[in-house]
Amino acid sequence: MEKHKSIKIEKFLDGDKIYLRRLDISDIEIYADSGVNMDLESRIFTGTVGVFTKSQSEKYINSIMSDSSRIDFLIISKEDNSIVGEVVLNDINRNSRNSNIRIAIFEGENFGKGYGTEAMILALDYGFGMFNLHRIDLTVYDFNERGIHVYEKIGFKREGVLRDYLYFNHNYYDAIVMSILEDEFRESHL
Repeated sequence: MEKHKSIKIEKFLDGDKIYLRRLDISDIEIYADSGVNMDLESRIFTGTVGVFTKSQSEKYINSIMSDSSRIDFLIISKEDNSIVGEVVLNDINRNSRNSNIRIAIFEGENFGKGYGTEAMILALDYGFGMFNLHRIDLTVYDFNERGIHVYEKIGFKREGVLRDYLYFNHNYYDAIVMSILEDEFRESHL
């Protein structure tokens, strides 16, 4: 897949290898090419089964831009300002002070470079520090051993298993529910 450059260089959250910036409608071309139509390896890890048109991608971005229960960040490599993935705080519940987080690295060539770990820590810090969240959870498929290892290294704890949760390419897979609380995150990362 051809690498696309990020048009804007506005750093919302800054890390060592990457920075995060808010997803914007001006990202439609890049997002339609690399985001929602990521390579097969990334599709497997995220459980993405559909292929989306540019028009569908544009409708999706427009719908999430006005959704106050989520914040979508693009993960951008500092090396060349290319978009390598996304990390999203969604289902933000300000009364209960909890949220879900999800992450996708769009191409397998960017796995193992620390982008995902750094993006997760930046997004968690933002969620706990700016949204005053108490709990953030995620769901990871049982075959994603690398992802599970990273989440545990960050401080997520396993809470349970959703049996046969994902049907992908003629097989069922379990999903593992994990969470991290604000004090657990602060003890490890601040």
